[in-house]
Amino acid sequence: MTSDKTGIAFRSSIITPGDIVKFAKIVDQSNFTNIFINESSPDLDALEICSASLGVSKGVLVGSGVIRLLEHDENLLLRRLKTLQAISGNRFVLGVGTGSPGPDPGQKIDLMLQRLQNLRKDFGSSAFPQVFIATLKTGIAKKVAGSSEGILLNFCTPEHARRVVASYKEAFSGSTEFACYLKVFYSKSDAVAKKLLVREFENYATLEQYRKMFEIDGVLPEVKSASEYLRKNGSVPSSLLRISLMNPSAYELEEYVSRFRDAGISLPCIYPYFSGDDGFEFRLEKIRSIVSA
Repeated sequence: MTSDKTGIAFRSSIITPGDIVKFAKIVDQSNFTNIFINESSPDLDALEICSASLGVSKGVLVGSGVIRLLEHDENLLLRRLKTLQAISGNRFVLGVGTGSPGPDPGQKIDLMLQRLQNLRKDFGSSAFPQVFIATLKTGIAKKVAGSSEGILLNFCTPEHARRVVASYKEAFSGSTEFACYLKVFYSKSDAVAKKLLVREFENYATLEQYRKMFEIDGVLPEVKSASEYLRKNGSVPSSLLRISLMNPSAYELEEYVSRFRDAGISLPCIYPYFSGDDGFEFRLEKIRSIVSA
């Protein structure tokens, strides 16, 4: 059965915390089920933004997407999680990752899973938050299988999402939520939105694991030539528009989400990016259009 859950993700280095909280009120009044707050700014705390967003909402689940668990003091984090659950009626969702994998990624994952186990054990009788573990690699998906209520994939192709879900299910057959960020670029100018999208692909292609993913899924040549293609043709290669969108119509957004649902993603999360030149009213209009699409 196809899930009807849908989420939205906000990046605090793009959208100010104050605006995120305002947008949370809009999302709470829609059929969207989840909000994830990305810990993208070194100067801002995702958990604090989650707390404020929970304070202005009534039903939507709000969570970190994700915090680097091993960088947090265990006792302090335990108190913060208990507080977030208490003030929100257990609507906080804990999204976690390892951060930099270091020379021994397997050991880093083991330490993170142990930290999670300790937090669960010390939480007492209160409801521990639903946990999402960030992963992109199929091997990591297998290693963390069964250790959380869900996994959270970053920007990826639908085909890669299908591979990760399949690998996870090979290792664990129990109930699991599969969430994935679906990046969508917005601007008053179509040309600017296209540049933002192409730049994101090019940035990710500099990372080994993403470059390999693009290569496996046959889009690496288009990623490498996207800037030149945009300059010559004024458009983005169609193969990339299966993975990300810019200024989509409601129909295009619906089709985009459906591709990931068909790949096994039960909680697709629209992840809007905006040009720095576009003001609050434009962003508010787009958030409203997303949650009503």
